[in-house]
Amino acid sequence: MTNIATRRAQTLLDGGIKILALDFDMTICSIHTRGLFMGTEDDLASLLQPGMVELIRAAAPKLQVAVTTFSRQTDLIGNVIRRIAPNTIVRGDFHCETINKSLVRDGKQTHIHSVLEELAGRGHHFTPDQVLLVDDQENNVFHAVDNGSYGLVFHSVNCLSALDRPFSSPKPSYLKCVCHKNE
Repeated sequence: MTNIATRRAQTLLDGGIKILALDFDMTICSIHTRGLFMGTEDDLASLLQPGMVELIRAAAPKLQVAVTTFSRQTDLIGNVIRRIAPNTIVRGDFHCETINKSLVRDGKQTHIHSVLEELAGRGHHFTPDQVLLVDDQENNVFHAVDNGSYGLVFHSVNCLSALDRPFSSPKPSYLKCVCHKNE
């Protein structure tokens, strides 16, 4: 685990983040599987972005890591991610079908709510402002921020540099990313 990843995990904790919610396709994973990945767990593991793997490893002992994906291949994704962080919660569309539809919000809000509910059931009560969603889709991040969570639009592992600075906003907002999609 790198010092940079450890420092970034500590920055999240110091900023009040308790749950690191990560998109899978094009965020943790370097490709868009579209929920149709046909390879083995080892094949999928080989496609994980090293910078994200380091962040997950560094964050897992301090924060709750959750994968929030629109994929229905949550068993496959979970098996791969739990090699890195055994206590990771994985939420895909399949897991979110049981959520009360009155609670459904746009983007990954159903996924985040489902993670919060599961943790509350274990006696760990967290609020949306203790969640950071990292996602390659700006609309998902927008909805997270609009619903009280922090958000980071992920274009490349260079975007994780936004976690190098203490949070400057007292209320949930976008963390500024200085990179672009082609970096």
